[in-house]
Amino acid sequence: MKKDINSNGYIFMYATVLVIVVAVLLTAAALWLQPFQERNEKNEKRINILRAAGIPDVNKDNAAKLFEQHCTASFLLDENGNAVEDGTLPLFVIDRKISVIPMKGNGLWGPISGYLAIAADGNTILGANFDHKSETPGLGGEITTEKFQSQFSSKQIRKDGQLIPIEFDAITGATKTSNGVKEMIDNTLEAYAPFFEKLKP
Repeated sequence: MKKDINSNGYIFMYATVLVIVVAVLLTAAALWLQPFQERNEKNEKRINILRAAGIPDVNKDNAAKLFEQHCTASFLLDENGNAVEDGTLPLFVIDRKISVIPMKGNGLWGPISGYLAIAADGNTILGANFDHKSETPGLGGEITTEKFQSQFSSKQIRKDGQLIPIEFDAITGATKTSNGVKEMIDNTLEAYAPFFEKLKP
């Protein structure tokens, strides 16, 4: 008996099969791409850490090699600034003296992130690197520019053993993102303060 291709049953069956096939293909593609995505994310992380620490000429092609050369240690800290296996605060040591710490916060349209490189004295910012997923180009997106990031170099984070506010030039027309950067830095430095207090000038 010939099936009526215009019947509701046939259309429903055809749509169901099509959805299943597409879902299988999308799942297979996602699983195939996952290792590449993870590798790219890891490489991007290396690039941002090294750039914050002032390592020159870092790019996607040499990031893995340079990271292996310059990252002399990495560990997790607890809330008291002690290195522990199950800590929640990652820290990367570059060239045995520079501490690089990750930051996460919120901008106008979504998450912002970055890294701060702190000198061996535990008091001075050596460099900063910021990133975002959806800030407006020319406004909040300016946090990724060298002009914005370079102003953090040589800023003091502590004075007489106490954390001090980090002042910087906000981005014109991007108050929400600028405030997000400040809050992100303040919260991060407060969390890592016990570790930096242990460092000897």
